[in-house]
Amino acid sequence: MKKGKLASLLAVIMMILLVAAGCGSGGTSTTQGTGTSDTGKANSGKLDKVTLQLKWLPQSQFMGYYVAQAKGYYKDEGIDLEILPGGSDIIPEQQVNNGVADIGVTWVSSLMKYQSQGWGLVEVGQIFQKSAMLLVSKASSGINSPADLKGKKVGSWFGGNEYEIYALLEANGLNKDKDLKLVQQDYTMNQLLNNQIDAASAMTYNEYGLLLESGLKDSDLHVINMNDAGVAMLEDCLFVNSDWISKNEDLYVRFLKASIKGWADACADPEAAGKIVYNVDQSVSLAHQVYMAKEVAKLVAPQGFDPANIGYIDMNAIKQTADLAYKYGLLSKPAVISDNTINSKYWKEATGK
Repeated sequence: MKKGKLASLLAVIMMILLVAAGCGSGGTSTTQGTGTSDTGKANSGKLDKVTLQLKWLPQSQFMGYYVAQAKGYYKDEGIDLEILPGGSDIIPEQQVNNGVADIGVTWVSSLMKYQSQGWGLVEVGQIFQKSAMLLVSKASSGINSPADLKGKKVGSWFGGNEYEIYALLEANGLNKDKDLKLVQQDYTMNQLLNNQIDAASAMTYNEYGLLLESGLKDSDLHVINMNDAGVAMLEDCLFVNSDWISKNEDLYVRFLKASIKGWADACADPEAAGKIVYNVDQSVSLAHQVYMAKEVAKLVAPQGFDPANIGYIDMNAIKQTADLAYKYGLLSKPAVISDNTINSKYWKEATGK
């Protein structure tokens, strides 16, 4: 090879080596651990794995998480979210306490029960601002007020769902053991439809809709709403293991930011949210999922409630739930309400409040 060609070839090789070195500088891969900065996530491209345990099967009760997942809000926050469905044999508190899930959804009264047993669980967000629990009767039954429940058969799911009913009865001077008959209710509304019971437990977003779908109209029914009766207990909240949150504060705040965006979108367009949930698990009809979504939106962002405050923990409502849970026997001792059991700091960080 001639000297001129050899020199040119060496020059090309040197240029390639210099370019390769330049591309490699600062490009060393970084392992992303919990709480990694946004810069670290951008460089590594890795997502933090988070597992969310639902209280029940996939349905519009949980639409905010599904909407946030479908729209990529969790990925935007550097999170790979896995949503675990619940069921009659799954207890979210156990799943989180045992480390099967990082974050759980449960009712506040249920969480307080496990906290009272020494479990290191802490509420870190309140999604439902109002109770969805109703007592529903046919208009023909003559039950126009709580006092009219005297001498009637009243359905309850029990298993922790009965305490608002107990409070309702006592607030209206009725003895739950003497003045009426509480009956085990199944998860359909057939007992009420078939006149086997006079009043049935129903959630605004589910069982009440089943009655309407059966052909009954609002005018055919009478409703006792626990919020209106002053005995409401808080339902769907977010909770974590205290050990987990102590190591993953930034991760949870990012999760909450994405979740709040998802819930805000779902409440603004519940029909679209219902379709997203329906596509996840077609266990009920699309029409019912959309109905549920519209009703859930009223619980998450009630009339006059700023959607920017989704997830806000109302301590007065927390105290009412705790007082009722203790008074009617769900708790054997008063609930301890402190930063170790109910903590708003993460919501404040997520919302900038």
